[in-house]
Amino acid sequence: MTSARHENNFDLLRLSSALVIIISHAYALQIGYESMYRFDPMIFFGTTALASLFVTSGYLISLSWTYQPDLKRFMWKRILRVFPGLIPAIIFTLIIIGPIATTFSFSEYFIALLSPESLMALPFFNNGACIGLFDQNPVTFVNASLWTIPVEFGMYILVAFLGVIGCLRKKGVILGLILVNFLIWILFYPDPSLSKVRFTLYFLIGAYLALHHSDHQYHPAVACILAGLLIVAASSPLYEFAALIAVPYLVLCVAHLKIPALNRFGKKGDFSYGVYIYAYPIQQTLIVLLGTALPLWLYCLLTIGLTFPLAYLSWNLIEKKALALKQVQLTPGRFPWPEGRFFFK
Repeated sequence: MTSARHENNFDLLRLSSALVIIISHAYALQIGYESMYRFDPMIFFGTTALASLFVTSGYLISLSWTYQPDLKRFMWKRILRVFPGLIPAIIFTLIIIGPIATTFSFSEYFIALLSPESLMALPFFNNGACIGLFDQNPVTFVNASLWTIPVEFGMYILVAFLGVIGCLRKKGVILGLILVNFLIWILFYPDPSLSKVRFTLYFLIGAYLALHHSDHQYHPAVACILAGLLIVAASSPLYEFAALIAVPYLVLCVAHLKIPALNRFGKKGDFSYGVYIYAYPIQQTLIVLLGTALPLWLYCLLTIGLTFPLAYLSWNLIEKKALALKQVQLTPGRFPWPEGRFFFK
């Protein structure tokens, strides 16, 4: 059985990962992805931080199902966590950032924004050329962070499906999915470091550890050894494979450290999601306004300084209020599958 929310460090881990991703993106957005060395340390930091978010999600989401194996309630919680914060972030990007950063005139921008081409590209658009947004930057993505949202939500649906058919808590099923995803990753992608499939592996590994090793004792000494091995492997093709073992262990070791000051970190709110979904377009806008010559440290500080107030408002005005609706009475999901009986044995 996992700890209560304020008896673990998942809130701290999520926010720390989001901040590391800001730094990694800042480096890439200033020079362009094509100019980055394949084994660049900044890629290592960014992918490790993103992997930690997927491990955390897989761990907590699978436990959420086992605690309350009701399809309607489970999906209602997931919808409340993702969309109330996401929709305003997209609107903010298009209505506030768009007119400031576009190369089009004010009227041209809004005409283009309502064109069929633009509407087809929303909300998970990669290139803003159709609305003149960031198309002169070294990287032309509008909000590349959002690619993870449909992947993440797809994994929620997978958890719900496995739960409904009574297979979520069967070791062989999760291990089989891990094996299949791993084979797809190494067999169909010539450069495994460019495959996004690997992040579903982190989710599934997190889910497996939650469901079958929830009481495992994670030892800081082992975590330090794995962290050292990961750093050594960071400049080689071995990193992607070493990370599959090291990152989940490191994340769960840190998450379960009994340090009261860290355990209470999230009592003021969970700002990680807001930081994650607002930072990228703000970073792109800073490049439009200030160019690419800013020192990296100053670029990151400006990004965090502009992003964090938005994340704070998002949490307090939108996300927290939406999450309060989790307890709204719903007609219980009714299905004949035996997942509930597995949990209560």
